[in-house]
Amino acid sequence: MHNNFFQMFHNYTIFNRMTRLGVVSVLSFGCSLGDSDLSECRCSPTSNTVLFPHCSDVIASVDQETTNPFATQTPECPSGKQLFLLQRTRPEYALINVRTIFSAQPESRNPEQYLEQLTEDFVFIPDLEDIARYPNIYKEDKEPIWTIENERDFVRAILDPDRIGTIRFVRWFQPALDERIPSEDQVSETFIFPYELEFTEISNADGEEINSVVSIAGFMEVDFITPTVENPVWNISQWRDVRDRASAKFSWGELRAIFSR
Repeated sequence: MHNNFFQMFHNYTIFNRMTRLGVVSVLSFGCSLGDSDLSECRCSPTSNTVLFPHCSDVIASVDQETTNPFATQTPECPSGKQLFLLQRTRPEYALINVRTIFSAQPESRNPEQYLEQLTEDFVFIPDLEDIARYPNIYKEDKEPIWTIENERDFVRAILDPDRIGTIRFVRWFQPALDERIPSEDQVSETFIFPYELEFTEISNADGEEINSVVSIAGFMEVDFITPTVENPVWNISQWRDVRDRASAKFSWGELRAIFSR
């Protein structure tokens, strides 16, 4: 029943967006992706900062060349593909969006859309065992030890189609089964649930492509916040990871440590 509801909501969101835009399309041309070409396209607020990292710290401004119709204009850096996601009017919709982004086709996964599900002061807290295992990654003298900047580097690596193929969700948040703790003022909630995912890692040895499966399992405690109850936009503010010590599988914390190196 829940799956049907989410599918109906997803279809409704797509219909609304297509109605407002009139046409939904993706332009995949305009700038080449060679290293020598990175400065030959003009950054805009929608530029794909994964493909064009120099746009991350650039404030888009009006190109003065556009005032001269005969001047040679520098093309905008493409925005990349965008997945249709749920509007985050409920906290669980952010988790559904995370699943949608990770489980999409490798070439369609969008790190920037994932980061939009998080707050600017997002913090990930690994299991104590993972902190001890990876002291060079999780430096205990730093507070917090994993911020949005660390998460940005990690998600660019884990969603890189050249490094990771398919991503399969075996267990994720299930509203009917898992615990959720709302705050009294209704502007924050905490979800607690087990997770299990499988990542197909791509590696090349002697010119031959080799695929291996990396499995992770454990428990998540996720805090969500929204600015207002009247017009809610829920984001993930803190993510606490707990290893499944009965399993030999990796944890989210261990996966982050491995892919951040």
